[in-house]
Amino acid sequence: MRALHLLLAAAASTTLSAAAQAQTPAAAPPAADRFAIPAPPLLPYGPRITLDQAKRVAAAAQAEAKRRNLMATIAVVEPSGELVYFEKADNASYSAFDVAYAKARSAARWRRTTKYDSDRLATGVNEVLALPEVMPALGGEVIVLDGKIVGAIGETSGRGENDVALAGARALQSPSP
Repeated sequence: MRALHLLLAAAASTTLSAAAQAQTPAAAPPAADRFAIPAPPLLPYGPRITLDQAKRVAAAAQAEAKRRNLMATIAVVEPSGELVYFEKADNASYSAFDVAYAKARSAARWRRTTKYDSDRLATGVNEVLALPEVMPALGGEVIVLDGKIVGAIGETSGRGENDVALAGARALQSPSP
């Protein structure tokens, strides 16, 4: 009988010890390096993009989308993030406007490509999700003219690429000599 009591006591002790160890929290993973990805230069804002310029930006983006066999929805905004021009692809989802506009607005207001925040999020910098009006997804680019931000383009084609937005953003830049 005494052996049974000792066996039960040992089993209870082992069970309680295992339960206590299971409740000990695991060591936290190392914090993400917030500065592992260098920030793009903060360019100054310039005059706002004109309607004619916005149409040229959208046309260049649509040409790149067509070349890639994509249906792109394009939003072009002025530096404040307000809409100047919009094109919705045939058969695009109803959310396409919201997504393209959010990407353009994020790029304009934060003065950087949305790829920057997408890359930061991918490395574990979750604070990106708490920043107001940040869209951490590919497809938002600032439009630079004479070294100043005149607007931004947001694009959604459902492919998670940035080339369509880049083609549009570069439409107003003069060709290299």
